[in-house]
Order: sequence, then structure tokens, then C-alpha cells
Amino acid sequence: MIEREAQIKIYNEVLGAKGAKGRLVRVASEGFFEVLIESQGRHFTSLLPIQSTVILAAEPEVEVPTIDVER
Repeated sequence: MIEREAQIKIYNEVLGAKGAKGRLVRVASEGFFEVLIESQGRHFTSLLPIQSTVILAAEPEVEVPTIDVER
């Protein structure tokens, strides 16, 4: 799960964002992600529609080794 204030990558066709750096501020109940998008070294607040936006955590999840369980 992506936590609030997490560093993210943003993909949105309308915005032309293909892996733009940003930070998740909140998920609004009105159907928007509120994000801070980094552009030219500055941060801009934006509301992006959930239906046409993909966000990914900027860092991959840490892999946890599996434990063999005898059944």
C-alpha cells in the first residue's frame, strides 16, 4: 500500500506524465489523487483523476524471503 506523503511515479496521458516524480498527498473521496508533481526542480500541487492516472511507489518493495512450512 502506498502511504500518504510517499514518493511516487505518476503516469497520466492527459498530463503527458510518464513516470514523473511526485509525492502522494491524499486520495480524495471525490475521485482524485492530490499530488505534488516535480517539474523543472519545483513542486506543483495537482488533482489527477483516479480513472486516468496510475501511481507507483518510487522504490520497489523489499523482498521478504519465504519460509518453508511443513504441512
